[in-house]
Amino acid sequence: MPWLALLVLTAFLAALPVWAQSTVPPPPPPQSPKVPSGLPKAVAEPANPGAYGSPVPATPTGPTAADRGPAQKHFVLASETDDLEETQVPDNKFMSASQKTAFDKRIRVPLIHDIQDDANYVGMDNHALAFEIEYLNWGAVTSEQLQARRGHYFTITWVNGGPKADFTARFEYRQVKSQAIVRTLYQAMPQVHGATRSYFGVVGKAYLTYGPVCSWRFSILKGDTVVAQTHSFVW
Repeated sequence: MPWLALLVLTAFLAALPVWAQSTVPPPPPPQSPKVPSGLPKAVAEPANPGAYGSPVPATPTGPTAADRGPAQKHFVLASETDDLEETQVPDNKFMSASQKTAFDKRIRVPLIHDIQDDANYVGMDNHALAFEIEYLNWGAVTSEQLQARRGHYFTITWVNGGPKADFTARFEYRQVKSQAIVRTLYQAMPQVHGATRSYFGVVGKAYLTYGPVCSWRFSILKGDTVVAQTHSFVW
């Protein structure tokens, strides 16, 4: 009798896939894609010649003469020429007028360092000065950029030993070729306490036209009062 049970089991297993397939529902019939019944009517673009401007010129992607390196961004720079007769009046009017002064012994100017970024500068055989000029010229690629950075740079170290306060650094200077003409640069120095630096430079066209600085005076103002001052020997 065991063989009979084995025969029945074999027949059951053979019929099982057919039964399973018959119990699975058939997939739904594919749906036909929807076809639009009609397209919107084409509308012509209205005639408007003014809507299309002239082509915009491409912005130059290369460096320009106005680019400043990591050193120049700290400096207050005079880079353009001016009318000598007009400059004489506003820059020299305070030379004859008395200025409010109240010198503060706690404010002093211990160091003034200047360097000329010029191919004819006699200090180029000094490695330290040569490196400083390379730093001033860092990033300049074209001849226009190098010409724009030619100049006379002043780094002025001064100290406020008193309480923290707002000051204005003023740099007055004369140049070789413009002789007695006095020009002035200002730099705001907010909340100064301890040692700090002020940076001034005469570069580009102003330097190439009027030459290097031949005399200067540096003043520290608190409001409209001069609280510290120093100047070159020939001032």
